[in-house]
Amino acid sequence: MKRWGIIGLSTMLLAGCTIFGGNDGAEQDVPEVEITDDSLSVIPPVASEENHYSSVLKDGAYLHGETRGYGVNTMNRSNLDWFELGLEEIAKDTFDPGSYYFQEGQHLTRGTVVNWINRYSDTNPDGLNPELGVDDEEVDLQESIDARKQNPLILRNILEHNYMQPSENGTYETEGIVIGLALYSVYSFTYEGTPDSQEISASQQEQAGKEAAEQIVERLRNGASALEEDIQDVPIVVALFDDKPSNNLNAGNFFMKGVFEPGQEGEWTDINETHIHFPSTDANNDYQYDADRFSKFQSDIQGFFENHVGVVGKARYEENRLAKLVVNINIQYKGKAEVVALTQFAASKAEEYFEEVPIDIEISSMSGVIEGIVSYYPDRDPFIYVTN
Repeated sequence: MKRWGIIGLSTMLLAGCTIFGGNDGAEQDVPEVEITDDSLSVIPPVASEENHYSSVLKDGAYLHGETRGYGVNTMNRSNLDWFELGLEEIAKDTFDPGSYYFQEGQHLTRGTVVNWINRYSDTNPDGLNPELGVDDEEVDLQESIDARKQNPLILRNILEHNYMQPSENGTYETEGIVIGLALYSVYSFTYEGTPDSQEISASQQEQAGKEAAEQIVERLRNGASALEEDIQDVPIVVALFDDKPSNNLNAGNFFMKGVFEPGQEGEWTDINETHIHFPSTDANNDYQYDADRFSKFQSDIQGFFENHVGVVGKARYEENRLAKLVVNINIQYKGKAEVVALTQFAASKAEEYFEEVPIDIEISSMSGVIEGIVSYYPDRDPFIYVTN
């Protein structure tokens, strides 16, 4: 039987450990090159289960892209989180984290992205969403609404990531670009105070996404970049994201990616991933086995305290296999000893019911303050943290 130790979070952070366990202390390979531009540096690599990229820094600070924060106003939080993190996962198939460094997109400006996301029109010839097809001033209310349903917006957001490598001239250059295209599954709109919506089929998403991807790659290679840097010979990956409605418990997912090598057309492949909320009807209908064992886990955790304990989970499936489970436990407590005991108990139950599944468990108070963290990965001792 495995044993769990309780370590204060602040102590672990001072010790340089990560909440995801690490790879037995192994460091990632880092290209050796002399950097002569003193304003640029990279965050030293830290081993983690997720194998995250190290980031390029400018004058010791994280370098934000111009489009930073744009998605906050257009996508709900759960969709946006995976849109960003999932795009990094997709990048790893083409750009090895041991050889490339991450930087937020610098080639597309906010103005460029806004123009591309808007409808095509005489005044916005760069628009990648369909033309409305009518002049609102010349038709009645219903005709304007019908036009929006017949020609719905499909492209919702554009996200750019850059992957950098040291160059011979002593700086870092873009050697890979990954673009994420978020596509509406339901286009909701309000016109003249009248709300309406239009569902977007999977085939519509795919067609619109591929067409937009081809145009974006062509534009980037032909001068749309805000930088003087030559990216003609840079591989560009474009990933298509199914953006779920804001009232959907499940986060969106990537469903296709295209790899555009220099001078070649995109090579498209399907991505089989989905997100499921536990407990939910979708989980019961589509993943009965996992829904049943989560229900047992939930029941055991809720039976641990007399007070209310909320337990919900967010699962990611890859190729119909449970690849990651994130659990949020919300508790009412009166003493830290209770938190310690519950954290230990949750770790033991995670291993009991989900032995083969990576799990992160966050235990928080009713006010939202994080009190404990459990990180369990198969074949490794669980890591448990209780805040001081």
